[in-house]
Amino acid sequence: MLLTGKYQKDSRLGSLPLEVYDTIVRSLHGDSRTLIAGKFATFIAGLLAAYKVGQPALYLTVTVLMLVGIARALHIMRFNRLAEQSLNYIELKQAELRYRIYSGGYVGMLGVMCFISLATTNDQIAHLILISATLANVAGITGRNFASLSVVHVQAIGVTIPLVLGLLMFGTVYHALLGCLLLPFLLAIESIARHLRATLLEATFQALDNKTIADRFEAALKNASHGMAMIDRSSVFVVVNACFSELFGLKDGRDLVGTSLCELTSEARRHMSISASSEHLLSERIRQCLIAQERVQFTHTRPDGATIEVTFNPMNEGAGVIVLEDVSARVKSEQEIRQLANFDPLTHLPNRRYFAAEVKARIEKDGGDAAFSLFFADLDNFKTINDSLGHPIGDKLICAVALRMKSCLPEDGHICRFGGDEFVIFLPGMTGRHECERFARKMMAEVAKPVLIDGHLIIVGSSIGIAICPDHSNDFDQLLKMADLSLYEAKSNGRDELFFYSETLGERARRRQELEVDLRRTVHKGELQVHYQPLFDIHTNRITCCEALVRWHHPTLGNVPPSDFIPMAEEIGLITKIGRFVLETATAECAKWPDDVRVAVNVSSLQFQQSNVCDVVNAALSKSGLAPDRLEVEVTESSVLNDLHETADILRTLADRGIRISLDDFGTGFSSLSYLHQLPLHKVKIDRSFLNSIREDKRSLVLLSGICRLAADLGLRVIVEGIEEADQLDILKKQVHIDEAQGFLFGKAVPGRAIRQMLKEQAEPKSRPKLKAVAG
Repeated sequence: MLLTGKYQKDSRLGSLPLEVYDTIVRSLHGDSRTLIAGKFATFIAGLLAAYKVGQPALYLTVTVLMLVGIARALHIMRFNRLAEQSLNYIELKQAELRYRIYSGGYVGMLGVMCFISLATTNDQIAHLILISATLANVAGITGRNFASLSVVHVQAIGVTIPLVLGLLMFGTVYHALLGCLLLPFLLAIESIARHLRATLLEATFQALDNKTIADRFEAALKNASHGMAMIDRSSVFVVVNACFSELFGLKDGRDLVGTSLCELTSEARRHMSISASSEHLLSERIRQCLIAQERVQFTHTRPDGATIEVTFNPMNEGAGVIVLEDVSARVKSEQEIRQLANFDPLTHLPNRRYFAAEVKARIEKDGGDAAFSLFFADLDNFKTINDSLGHPIGDKLICAVALRMKSCLPEDGHICRFGGDEFVIFLPGMTGRHECERFARKMMAEVAKPVLIDGHLIIVGSSIGIAICPDHSNDFDQLLKMADLSLYEAKSNGRDELFFYSETLGERARRRQELEVDLRRTVHKGELQVHYQPLFDIHTNRITCCEALVRWHHPTLGNVPPSDFIPMAEEIGLITKIGRFVLETATAECAKWPDDVRVAVNVSSLQFQQSNVCDVVNAALSKSGLAPDRLEVEVTESSVLNDLHETADILRTLADRGIRISLDDFGTGFSSLSYLHQLPLHKVKIDRSFLNSIREDKRSLVLLSGICRLAADLGLRVIVEGIEEADQLDILKKQVHIDEAQGFLFGKAVPGRAIRQMLKEQAEPKSRPKLKAVAG
């Protein structure tokens, strides 16, 4: 029995909640018309008995009885008027008290009438009338007043005492026995009343519990975010909430209880809230689920685009519960997640993973008959555009290029953004070299058209690598690698080119892969070598510095040129290890040389990006014991260009330690002259390209002389590298201001022991080397 929640106990009512007490009091005051009729009959019986015996006392008690009966009836009618509204505890308590007084007084007067009649007269007719009327009213005590034991007790005591006394005083044994027999009768009435009261309370509590459950269910149903309905085995709705109607597109708030499923779906279709196909789907599937008593879940899309998920749960006796949920937001989120997972967020083209899965599925479907071509496209010099105009413009350019490439595709073609500025195109059925080249040229021409972005007129070229199935391979991943190799070859041939895959290209790639494996193993074992090329002071004819150059002697290929393995090391992430190895080896070697000879070590742009250059240099100096002023750190213009401010900060830190800074290959980059005052430089190395035409072209000589003079005026030492012929040296000595010279004319790079021998000979005055060709 529920006594919690809404139906709480009231301490003033003992164990009864207010709602139960209200029910009890109302039951006492019910059916006033029957009560009045009974009281009128009792009054007539009392009047008849008084008339029969002519006893004035009886006339008086009958009159009092009538007045009490009238007062009781008026009280009941007044209470019923008040009871149309909710009554509080005090009002109920007062009503019960008045009822107890009136009802107790009424039956008490009946007992008094019997007592007067038995004690003062011997008229058996009068006795019979009054005792019969009294017992009739006593019988009604349980039927009318059982809800309140206090009322039953008052009435029972009020009528029993005078009636039993009257019977005992009559003086006969029979009357005395009758009086004694009335006592258990009245006790039985009290027991019956108590039992009926318990039954009433139990029913009342059960009704309240059911009401609580019903209220909670109704509140939950009303406030549920889902549409919920219950249908019987005939597909008729027995419970429906408002959200259910709304999700069906019925906005009129009509109660659907008693409506069949078919009627609902037809009405929804008339309101254009579901389509004809959805109407059939809903009604048929739910009807089948009712028959099979199976749980099912499916979705349907309304004409307004909303996605509704329908869940049917079977119940006993062939009924079921239907739950509707608007999952439009969830479906949209899932679509967005799929979009992010499968498509490039910038261009909205398929990404490489989704593209590969789709193409592989197409290849698998075609089986051994697959025939297609793959185009691997890349924009030329895109990084320069990004660096000079900014990434936002670069992103817009990527989008514009993607649209142009997509516009060139045939109807069954597919394109994806592979990453960065790279795109891959899949063209089924196109396998001829001529038609592939025609398509590629068309797309390259479309991409190369000028595009205006944020006020910048941009022209960008593209390079394309092509692989064909089945000519080159039947495997997608292998073809993708082949197309990538072809693209690399196209870009190596001058950009704005296309290149078909060939076995020669594949063989070259395999050799490169083998060379990469060998390079990794060589670096891991520390088998690279460091050679040193001397720099001569052009005034004293002495070696003042040696440039450290890394060399790789392959066991089967012989000497591998640095131009082959250094770019490879940068691509595969080995350049930082190699740079640290060269720096540690060179400083250790320089520590064995005379104190006036320095060593120069080149630091690449990737070393600035991938490692803490200052820490690496400091560690090498500490390990070798070399003085900082005997180390020269060479940087190229390309390494400075990546991040001028950060690079300048690093170089200033090194210069503050006493390390000398050189700008290598000066004159080959962008805005070269601006670096001369932005960087903490000590030396400038003029690139060998300035020497190519100084003998024939006077302007080249003037340009070289001007640059050297400018550097000297800024307090920088000037070195010219790449001197290979004696007449070049003569021109430089006579017409150009330089401090040091380097090149094959003076000697190639040699191992450390050879440099030590040269420096030893230099220390002997009679054998001091001259500025002329050195052996080797």
